[in-house]
Order: sequence, then structure tokens, then C-alpha cells
Amino acid sequence: MSLVTLRDPISSDFETIFAMTQDPVGNAMSMVYPLSRELFEQRWSRERGEREITKTILMGNEVVGKIGSFGVEDETHVGYLIAQAHWGKGIMSEALRQFVELVAHRPLIAHVASPNIGSRRVLEKCGFVLIDERVSPETDRYMACVEAIYELR
Repeated sequence: MSLVTLRDPISSDFETIFAMTQDPVGNAMSMVYPLSRELFEQRWSRERGEREITKTILMGNEVVGKIGSFGVEDETHVGYLIAQAHWGKGIMSEALRQFVELVAHRPLIAHVASPNIGSRRVLEKCGFVLIDERVSPETDRYMACVEAIYELR
């Protein structure tokens, strides 16, 4: 039995997960800029659409990350975040395996900064296939980088 579980987010998860979005090492690896507290609160509390599922990742009783799906035009994307202290332990791979079983929409799409080898390995272990690589321009949220696009059918 896995110690990794997923559950619906609860209010007490907010501070822990917000702190993860501020980690400079994690943000640099993911090529993202940290979310402001105000924007994080808006995303945390907004209504979810049909293709939007958000789960808190637990290792035992400890909140170690979050994972979610969201609609982008006619596609369903998946994204995740795990605390740096838990990188390289297989937790994210197990969480993603569990999560894809909850999401009915296919294909699932994931975008990852190409240099983020850890995240690429997680996707590949869970059956995602590389379908494209492209230069992604800088935005308010994302740094300019080459991004790898993965798909799970």
C-alpha cells in the first residue's frame, strides 16, 4: 500500500502549498515566476470547470504538493508541484499515476521546461509521450524557454 495519497484540498493546505510556489529553486527549474499571494488566493478559491480537478498530494499525513488538470481551449492539461524536500523519491510519479486514473478526459497534455529532467522523467514513467518541443516566449507567469510537450492518450 502506497503512502502517497491524493485528497481534495482543504483550507489548511493553503499556506503550505503557497510556500511551495515561492521556492526559488523549484521556480527556476520549472521556468516560472512565483505567484503573488493575491493571484494564488484567486486561483485557490475560484470555481472549477468540468475539466478542472485539483488534489493535494500527501505522503503519510504530510502535505507535499498539489496536482491538477485544467482546460486550455479544447485540450485538458495537467500540472503539478512538489516540495523540493521530496524531489527524487518517486512521490510525484505515484501521485501522477493516481491522478490520471481520476481524469476521464483524454488526451492529457503536459508542458514542461525542457531542462527539467525530473519532471520529464515523471511524465514518461506515467505513460506520457513527447509530441513536440518548441520555444516558448516569456509571459507574466513563464520564463522564455524551450518547452517539451507531452501527451497521454
